[in-house]
Amino acid sequence: MTVVSVREFATLTTDVVEPTLDRATLASEDFAWLARRTAKTDAGARPLRFEGLRTLKVLNLVGVIRLPSGVDLEILPKHTEAGDSLPAARRLLFRMIAAAHDIPARENELADLQVLDRPFTEWMAKTFIEQVAQLLGRGLRSDYLRQESREPYLRGRLDLARQLRAGPSALLDFHISHDIFTIDRPENRSIRAAVDKIARFTRAPATWRIARELSALLAEVPPSLDVQSDLSRWRDDRTMAHYRTVRPLCELILTERTPFAVSGQDQALSMLFPMERLFEAFVERSIRRALPDHRIHRQPRTHSLCRYDERPWFDLRPDLVARRGEETLVIDAKWKRLHSDPSLRFGIAQSDVYQLHAYGQAYLGGHGELHLVYPRTADFPTTQGPLRMKPGLRLHIRSIDLESGALSPLEANLPKTR
Repeated sequence: MTVVSVREFATLTTDVVEPTLDRATLASEDFAWLARRTAKTDAGARPLRFEGLRTLKVLNLVGVIRLPSGVDLEILPKHTEAGDSLPAARRLLFRMIAAAHDIPARENELADLQVLDRPFTEWMAKTFIEQVAQLLGRGLRSDYLRQESREPYLRGRLDLARQLRAGPSALLDFHISHDIFTIDRPENRSIRAAVDKIARFTRAPATWRIARELSALLAEVPPSLDVQSDLSRWRDDRTMAHYRTVRPLCELILTERTPFAVSGQDQALSMLFPMERLFEAFVERSIRRALPDHRIHRQPRTHSLCRYDERPWFDLRPDLVARRGEETLVIDAKWKRLHSDPSLRFGIAQSDVYQLHAYGQAYLGGHGELHLVYPRTADFPTTQGPLRMKPGLRLHIRSIDLESGALSPLEANLPKTR
């Protein structure tokens, strides 16, 4: 298995360079393939942009792209200016994806990523295969499926409407409908589709072997003719409780696509994620843990900037709104690195402060607590007090530990300038 690992905003080139997380050399055919698809992909969805005839720059999408030569291009988060290690960046991506998609993450799996030097898609395949094996040990859930047929005998219920429409030619046959108890149900078809995909594209011999064995065990389950429809019909009632651990990874494996899938080809276990969305989900999980007594609303559409002809325009959608009784907190997460230089406002973007000010007016009536959450770094500003936006409206700058998910205390804020 050949893996080329870079991080956000790295450069890819056909020139021979010393490989680091910030630059890498690709084979000419792989570079040309990426360049063609970058040109054909909508600008807002591109994970890469042109920096010259022989250079592409990685943007802020993270994940894995399988290249035509069979090389896996792994794009990892950039959470320090310098000194990122490959294992640390890979573990961080693992945690972010697990938090965003409610996937249980075990420390031994983090060790696998480091020791075996493989991208997270192989971890996903291995974890999903293990989950399916446990599920099959408990047994697949069956369900009653309605069948309609024309038979020379009476079974189940006679369909009078169809029988009468058939006329005299059907006097010797019965139009009947009956139920059969079968494993042909959307959940099982989705699981089979994901297992079959892993068996086709995994590079890990052990994962491939187990996937092939599971494919044989699932042979009686009909193939899925519409994956999206089957996933949307996945039931989550009490009788399907033992399927819940399988569902998040099953959906990821079947539905996540790179923006380069323009030809409709399902080429491999390739997938990309917007880093901002992963960080927002990571922060949300920590907020829910830190504020268990609050009701957490994710990106509410309660307010807008203006109205036209009684229709709201330009929604104001903070990442999180936490409420407990009369108390309301507005929280926004930013995947940006702050620094300790007050002359540059610690790296806080003016547009972000404008955005939070608008949230404070709409959701708090101009009085209350606003929170901006950034990743914690070695040179994160020493904390002391909130930014006072107006009397009664305060903006708190908080940090989150990317290893543990621990948030800085509520009162922790920016230092005073000298």
